[in-house]
Amino acid sequence: MISARLIKTLEKRGFFLEFPDYSNEEAIIEILKQDNLRLKYSLPLFLDNFDYNKILNKLGNKQKKEFNNIIAIADKIYKKEGIRNNLNEIIQKNKIKSIFSKEEFENYYGNFKEAGVQEEKNSQKIIEKQAKLRLNLDLNRSLKVLFSPAKIRIMGKIFNHEKLTNTELKYYYKSISSIDKSVLNPALQDYLRIIEITKKFAE
Repeated sequence: MISARLIKTLEKRGFFLEFPDYSNEEAIIEILKQDNLRLKYSLPLFLDNFDYNKILNKLGNKQKKEFNNIIAIADKIYKKEGIRNNLNEIIQKNKIKSIFSKEEFENYYGNFKEAGVQEEKNSQKIIEKQAKLRLNLDLNRSLKVLFSPAKIRIMGKIFNHEKLTNTELKYYYKSISSIDKSVLNPALQDYLRIIEITKKFAE
């Protein structure tokens, strides 16, 4: 069994391991069996869709009581956040009765809100990463139209602050620099922009 600490260390180094996802039911059962309060704060995140009876059959009496208590807390959280769910139906059908303190609710609610913010940040990071990949793809396509592989390699070294050999440096000033200056010329960019716009009307 690979420890969470080792997995975290590997991810920091850019090495990611692929594991199958838990179903909601599997995650809920696993968390309840850990007997870890910090982990239990995450349970309302999994209660938007689950099989109540399937989970209950896997729990001991103490865990069943804890689970029912968390369902009641999650029901209040979902109502407060306006999230559609069937928790009230489960509570009524199974005659779940639970009493929890204001402090207990606030602890679960605070963690629920914090997880939502973090999930949004993670989604934004994924979007930014995808946008960067698309940008790099477009850049590579454009570079291939204008430059040979040898020229692209030399420009890549310059971009990454790598030192050029004397031969590469001479080649840059002889064959690449003039193209770079032309592409950066605002007059040329305006001219090509007009060509592209006018071409649409000429077709």
